[in-house]
Amino acid sequence: MSSNGIHPVIAPSVAIIGCGFGGLAAAIELRRHGIDDYTVFEKGDGVGGVWRANHYPGAACDVPSSTYSYSFELESEWSQRFGTQDEIRAYLERTAAKYGVTPKIRTNSEVVAATFDERTGQWLIELASGRQHRFDAVICATGQLSRPKVPDLPGRDTFQGPQFHSAEWDDSVDLTGKRVAVVGSGASAVQIVPAIVDQVAALHVVQRSPNWIGNKWNHKTSPGIRRLLRTVPGLARAQHNLEWLWYESRVPLIYNRFDPLRVGLHAWLRFKIRREISDPVLRRKVTPDYKAGCNRLLLSSDWYPALDRPHVSVHTHGVSEVTPTGLVLADGTTVEADVIVWCTGFSATEYLAPIDITGRDGRKLHAEWKSGPEAYLGVTVSGYPNLFMIYGPNTGSLTNTIIFLLEKQARYARMAIEYSARSGKWLDVRKNVQNEYNERLQHRLSQTVFTSGCAGWYHTPDGKVVAVWPGSHIAYARATARVDLSAYQTGIREVVQQ
Repeated sequence: MSSNGIHPVIAPSVAIIGCGFGGLAAAIELRRHGIDDYTVFEKGDGVGGVWRANHYPGAACDVPSSTYSYSFELESEWSQRFGTQDEIRAYLERTAAKYGVTPKIRTNSEVVAATFDERTGQWLIELASGRQHRFDAVICATGQLSRPKVPDLPGRDTFQGPQFHSAEWDDSVDLTGKRVAVVGSGASAVQIVPAIVDQVAALHVVQRSPNWIGNKWNHKTSPGIRRLLRTVPGLARAQHNLEWLWYESRVPLIYNRFDPLRVGLHAWLRFKIRREISDPVLRRKVTPDYKAGCNRLLLSSDWYPALDRPHVSVHTHGVSEVTPTGLVLADGTTVEADVIVWCTGFSATEYLAPIDITGRDGRKLHAEWKSGPEAYLGVTVSGYPNLFMIYGPNTGSLTNTIIFLLEKQARYARMAIEYSARSGKWLDVRKNVQNEYNERLQHRLSQTVFTSGCAGWYHTPDGKVVAVWPGSHIAYARATARVDLSAYQTGIREVVQQ
């Protein structure tokens, strides 16, 4: 501290955990505002996050790629309206290189623990290798869908053929002429099943509960259109904005008071089932009994026709046991299979796991979150100073592109870190502020379709909705437009040489 009591500006050091869309958004936001002392820790072998890990057949975006891009780095070269996995990963790699982030990335560097040092006001980051590093701030961008979940079923280790999770696809396994069991009917299965249906001899889809599925209005992008998007000033921006506004217009459908509109949506979705499936028994199996929007509305123009094929069977009872030659379902049905593909989702409500995070007074984040994770604005948590989250609790996007929200969270974290640098203090959101925010949040959620009752990953086992944002993207941008310092308590941080 100087003689006049004012702290000099201290260049902050920042750890970013994760190198998908969220981690890159944070790194680029810092760099664009002059904060260059940051390190990106990535447990995998490269850039991309879920778009590096998920390389199963048919993997592609289900949001138009004109909006599933950073607003500051629009891409004109998508081969189709909904970009494929390899295109999205390549886009992230190019963007990381263009904005100078690549040299800051430490791949194969899994963070296993983060501990706040109250003496110095810094975070001690520990890697799986045992190495430790100190940082003034931490931005966690590990994502919701990064930890594959495979059910712990009796006999699973006795199966004699290949088995793997969709996010850990085994490219060495040839499915040609095989009997394949796909366990799950969510977003991954909806892409995988149509991609492999012509290759396999028999396909068994084990469905826990059906999903509402709309048309995926996809189309190839001609070289001429790509050339126009690349060369005509403002055209790519106009395309981005129009798609963004179209998706933002769907926000009313998350509110129960707009159920009259949902009647029309249900009629359209049921018409799609009747048009694409000839078997009336199969139609009943794949028709949900809950409100559209309660769970994620999926997009596919190939899913229902694939299920209606003669060599495809849809089972509506879950798996009770795995045998050496297949599956036993809850109703006693035996499914013989050569390969099992687990499309059973992710541990979506276990935010930041399995990182051991210790805050002030030795508190443990995951112990405090045992009844469900919660945060202030989905970004900060009381008791964990200068710890910020990208894609934190209750910030999931269902009506528009998640990339917009990630950018706003990165902006908020950057503004808070800048204040910390100017003041020489750490920021810790006040507990009462966090509690009041989450009370208001849960009240708003009670008025939405998310609490109308359906199976899915938005909820904890006791029904608390922790995954989704109950409003428009515009509303979230306004809520995070500035850092309200009155919501935070502060403490002095010191400079410690590593």
